[in-house]
Amino acid sequence: MIELHSIQQGEGEPLVMLHGLFGSADNFGVVARELQNRFCVVRVDLPGHGLSPKLPSLSLAAMANAVLDMLEHKGIKQFHLLGHSLGGKVAMSVAANARCNGLQKLIVVDIAPKDYPPHHQDILEALQAIDLGAIASRTTAEKLLSSTITDAGIRAFLLKSLYRDKKNGFAWRFDLQQLSTDYPLIAKSPPLEQRVEQPTLFIKGGNSDYLHASDEPIIRQAFVSPSVKVIMGAGHWPHAEKPEQFVRICEQFLATKP
Repeated sequence: MIELHSIQQGEGEPLVMLHGLFGSADNFGVVARELQNRFCVVRVDLPGHGLSPKLPSLSLAAMANAVLDMLEHKGIKQFHLLGHSLGGKVAMSVAANARCNGLQKLIVVDIAPKDYPPHHQDILEALQAIDLGAIASRTTAEKLLSSTITDAGIRAFLLKSLYRDKKNGFAWRFDLQQLSTDYPLIAKSPPLEQRVEQPTLFIKGGNSDYLHASDEPIIRQAFVSPSVKVIMGAGHWPHAEKPEQFVRICEQFLATKP
């Protein structure tokens, strides 16, 4: 069993947060500062990301079991769970796992319980093309990425995980090799062992194409009580693009009695 790295803030009912692909617990820093006034916010680095250890396989099932192990190790028996993108897939897998007994409510951010066609190859190839031993600065890495990744926001997001190691060289805080190898597993639909009975909220970025109205049948098949909120003007990262609205939606949903 591995021990996932997490950041815990605030007091109250536990709210566990799982970030997306190439991210870390820091991605929820802004919204966590607001939500910690009402909840004990536990931001988790998924396996192979941030400061968490690696796994032999970064399958959705393996990551979900690692999260369940962490909850058990921390003695968290009842909790709310929020996951964005990859973290949303893992959160769905946790919620539908027979081991999960204490879930109160689930929030899934801009992802559906379905297979997605591979669409991160350009990013993976661009990251692998960088010789970290040959770069002298973060600016150099940004310039190298810009030739393939034209979106400045995505480049900035990725570079948040570039750091100087103990030898004063550069390294990624995500396991690039394992993510590249296991990407086909990550792109799959989350394994759902049973139908999720807890209230579940899907939050969609209005400008994002990750979640569609056509996904409603598979959502209703997997979740007993799902609902959807759309944050207009936001893309795939609504918690970063519209944090105040995102926090308000989460608070309202979590405060509503089942």
